[in-house]
Amino acid sequence: MSFTDMMSSGRGPGVIGMVIALFVLIGFGLLFMFASDDGGPGGGRSIEAVIRDQTKNLDGYERSVEVGKARLSSAPALAAAADSLRRAESEIASLKERATGLTAEIAAEKEALAAKSEEFADYKNRYRDFVRSKAEGSSMPMLVTSDGAKYEKVEIREVTAVGMQIRHSNGFKRIPFEVLPDDLKDYYQFDPDQKEDALALEAKAHSQHLAAVKVAGAQEDKANAEQRQRDQEEAKGKLRQDIAVKEAGLVSLASDITGLQNDLNREASEAASARAAGRMHVSKSNRINSRIRGKQNQMSALRSDIARMRSQL
Repeated sequence: MSFTDMMSSGRGPGVIGMVIALFVLIGFGLLFMFASDDGGPGGGRSIEAVIRDQTKNLDGYERSVEVGKARLSSAPALAAAADSLRRAESEIASLKERATGLTAEIAAEKEALAAKSEEFADYKNRYRDFVRSKAEGSSMPMLVTSDGAKYEKVEIREVTAVGMQIRHSNGFKRIPFEVLPDDLKDYYQFDPDQKEDALALEAKAHSQHLAAVKVAGAQEDKANAEQRQRDQEEAKGKLRQDIAVKEAGLVSLASDITGLQNDLNREASEAASARAAGRMHVSKSNRINSRIRGKQNQMSALRSDIARMRSQL
């Protein structure tokens, strides 16, 4: 039998009594040995001193027995606490299992609710699309908005998530959903979130349009610049051609002047020969000189044109 069995069984107190009796017998045996053996540990001591020591030991044994009894008396309470703890652990495990099941049920219900909500939202969107598309072309004699504005001879051109686009007796107007009469807001299913999304899309489209216009403008500016560059190169090419033509004209005029100067020299020689021979000679010098001056004037004009044209390159 283990110590635990001794403490928890009905035979426990009897066993403890046997242990105490054994301690008493051993004590008296030791006392007898001390008293009868002069060479033992009790040699030279009186029997009273040995008895006192043994009495102290017996008191210690009795205190140990009392502690054991106290522990034994608390054993039923400990056993009951252990049973309560086991029942609590079982209940906790059961509750955890139930909580797991409830969590799964909640997740399934949420999923079903989300599906129903999505289905209902899809139905509302299809209804909006239907009634708003049906509104195009319908008319009313007067439309009064919540801010007090009045529009006569109203023809609905379009109903969007933002509001109602109309044509009236004084022009065109897009009326925001917020100021439409309550019956129209309800009929055409005004949704602030949908309007916010639509305005965001409009803003995005406007930004993209501005960006496209900017890109197109930049491309047009680049094309114009390239065209101007080509025009300038073409004009410069034409100027170079004109300069080359005028420079060729200068060469031709210089050659003509050289020829005229040769003619002038020959004319002077013939005039001198005629005078020496006493013959008549009609001089051509004036006419040749006039032609030379004309050629020189032409060369001066060509040089001026060439200088002006070179400054443009």
